[in-house]
Amino acid sequence: MKLKISILGFILSNLLIFNALAQVGKTYPAMSGDNLLDKNTPIPPKNGKVTLVALAYSEDSEEYLKAWRQPLFDLFIQAPGTKLFDFEPYDANIKFVVLLTGLKKAVSGKVRSKMEDNVKDHWKEHIVIVKGKTLASYPDLDLGKGKDDRKKPYFYLLDKSGKIVWHTSGNYTKAKQQEIENKLHELIGDNQFEDK
Repeated sequence: MKLKISILGFILSNLLIFNALAQVGKTYPAMSGDNLLDKNTPIPPKNGKVTLVALAYSEDSEEYLKAWRQPLFDLFIQAPGTKLFDFEPYDANIKFVVLLTGLKKAVSGKVRSKMEDNVKDHWKEHIVIVKGKTLASYPDLDLGKGKDDRKKPYFYLLDKSGKIVWHTSGNYTKAKQQEIENKLHELIGDNQFEDK
């Protein structure tokens, strides 16, 4: 009995690892939407930088995203009033994408209003509302379709060409944040802030 359980556990853990790696190497699909400052924003941005895309497509993912927001924005965005030598964000893009498909597109104004009330001003340019077709129109993102899958946010780290080099989903952990930082270090290197 123990052997059967351990074999099943091994298979399930390998399936989860395979799923996390399934998107790696694929090009992130082009999408665009308006950020919370009403500026049309392409995803991935066309500025030749590494990009972290945090994508959610369900209101239920809000609880997950609350835990992710501050740690991730701290990696990428210098808060107003912070001195340059106190804090050096990564020279990379971060975009929190709210993907609305189907009937959800009709409530985009309500979603936007709620978000504007709950985020700091210096984050607003980094939060983008995308009105998409269907979840199936983004097969390379492998977004879950089950009830529990819809609650999770999905994270994609893209290289400068827009290829997915790392992916995770679900709840925030320090280990996942460390993985992001390690990948950023690999992609950008030690001299990210020096003049080119």
